[in-house]
Amino acid sequence: MLNVSRFSIGVLALLIFCGLMLSQASAVPLENALDKGQAKSHLGMNRPWDEAPPVYYDLNPHMTDGINEPHPLPAYIKRDTYNQLLNIEPANQVQSKIFNQKLFKGLQRIGVLGFENKTFAPFEDKSAGEVVSRQAYQELKTNKKYSNIIPPQMMEDARFKIIKTPGENVSQKQENPSDELTLVSTDAVDAVMVGAVTKYSNQYRDRRGKIQKSVASGLEFTAFLVNPRTQEVIWGARFVGSQRAGLQNFSRNKWGWLNKEDFTRAAMKYVLKEFPNRD
Repeated sequence: MLNVSRFSIGVLALLIFCGLMLSQASAVPLENALDKGQAKSHLGMNRPWDEAPPVYYDLNPHMTDGINEPHPLPAYIKRDTYNQLLNIEPANQVQSKIFNQKLFKGLQRIGVLGFENKTFAPFEDKSAGEVVSRQAYQELKTNKKYSNIIPPQMMEDARFKIIKTPGENVSQKQENPSDELTLVSTDAVDAVMVGAVTKYSNQYRDRRGKIQKSVASGLEFTAFLVNPRTQEVIWGARFVGSQRAGLQNFSRNKWGWLNKEDFTRAAMKYVLKEFPNRD
């Protein structure tokens, strides 16, 4: 009988102890614990959204490795204009905006300049600017709305020249070197397409720091339409991404991964989707 009493007392003491512990744990509400990031210490659990999803660089070679990487901003486009694109929600990996609807609708003749190549080591590709601008020209050329599309090689004579603004001295130009680049005024076209490329690669750096060939191709560039007489930006777009997996995307691309040039061609169709076509 004595043994039974001692056992009962022990069980009762254990129950009391457990009750005290539970009351202390419940002092931190579940919602507050999750909101304050205390779930692990008080509840022995982690929120599933606390852990970042894994990044598969072989499928996303466009992923940024550092905060100091260059942006695809042409030297003759103002930063404020580019920032407006960054604030737009992407659609099909494209951020685009029509800055002057009236001028945009009235365009008939467009000249395409070679895009600036801002790709950088270890993924530099010297052909990037030429390839992307050529794809822009080819896509515009198939659009039946426009009466004349001039390719990059024919636009070289109309590229840029230094124009001295009245009252501006040399020291002012040295402080703002990008202001020296001004589009040459020309009556040959209604607008000039300019752009820059920062990523054009089918490689990535693995966790050991080695450069590997990726499954997909990564691409980042901008394109802008500029009035050659006033330098006003009429339209602009930014693309950043890689080929997406999925039955729909693969069936559209003959059930395979696209190389860099073919992916650029596919991306340009999304970038220029706002351009009207009589068909």
